[in-house]
Amino acid sequence: MTQYETNPSSAPAADLMTSPAEQYAERKRFDVFVIDAGWKSAVADMLRSNLELLKRYQGRYNLYILTTDQCAELAKFHPSVLGNEPSVLVIDREAQVANRPQGFGFKLNLGMIRDVTTANAILKWVLAVVAEQKPGSDLTEPIRTVLHKEGFRGAIDILADVTHSPFGEAATH
Repeated sequence: MTQYETNPSSAPAADLMTSPAEQYAERKRFDVFVIDAGWKSAVADMLRSNLELLKRYQGRYNLYILTTDQCAELAKFHPSVLGNEPSVLVIDREAQVANRPQGFGFKLNLGMIRDVTTANAILKWVLAVVAEQKPGSDLTEPIRTVLHKEGFRGAIDILADVTHSPFGEAATH
C-alpha cells in the first residue's frame, strides 16, 4: 500500500505543548483507500486514469492505493470485494473517534456501475462531498441519500434492460 502525502516536509511534528485536540485538528480527517485488483474494464481504466487527480486534490484526506497483492490478501478475508472493484473506501476518522452511530465511512463499489460516465460523475461527486465536510458533520448522510437513490435508479435500468422494455433508458431518466 502506498500512502501519498501532499507535502511530507510540511507535516506537523507532535509538539508537547499542543493539546491532543489541537494535534487531532492538524491531521487529515479522512483516509481514502483505492482497492483495485486489476480487472480489465472501462470503469477500472477510468479510475486508474484519475489517480493523479486523487493525489493532487487530497487536501482533506490521506490517500492509500492498495497493490494487487494487498487486494488479493484483502479478498482472502473479505471475499465479497471480488467483482465489486475497483472500489474506493472512505473512513472518517473524526466519526470513528466520536463513535458516531450513523457510521464512520463508506465503500463505493465502482465496479458495480456499468456506465463509465456515471461512474466518473459519482467518483467526482463523492470527492466533492469529502472536500466540503465541516467538522462534526455526518459524511454518511449525503452518500446514503444520493447513492441509494442512484442505486434504485440503476436497479430500474437493469429491470428495463432485462425485460426489453420498449421505453428503455428514456423511461428511467
